[in-house]
Amino acid sequence: FIAVSGGMKNLIGKSISPELEEKIEKRQMVMYAKEERGFIPIVAGEEADYAGEAIAPIICEGDVIGAVILLSQDPKKKMGEVEQKLIQSASGFLGRQMEQ
Repeated sequence: FIAVSGGMKNLIGKSISPELEEKIEKRQMVMYAKEERGFIPIVAGEEADYAGEAIAPIICEGDVIGAVILLSQDPKKKMGEVEQKLIQSASGFLGRQMEQ
């Protein structure tokens, strides 16, 4: 992790999990709550301390260069279409910025 905002500053410098790396390499967008079957850890070797995740790969000139990850700590609020559009917009913006 090279950039973090909000209450997850402890992630800076840590390695991503193999499950997250696989999703990013396959260009898959992920959106799950912790209790759902497809939920993946984002940090290698650590238990998830968040309730929901939304992940979108950043694509630059046809190559995957990273991902935008939105985490929720509130188990009562489920991520939806708004969060999906937010991470898609952010990853698209970052991909275009890296092309310049």
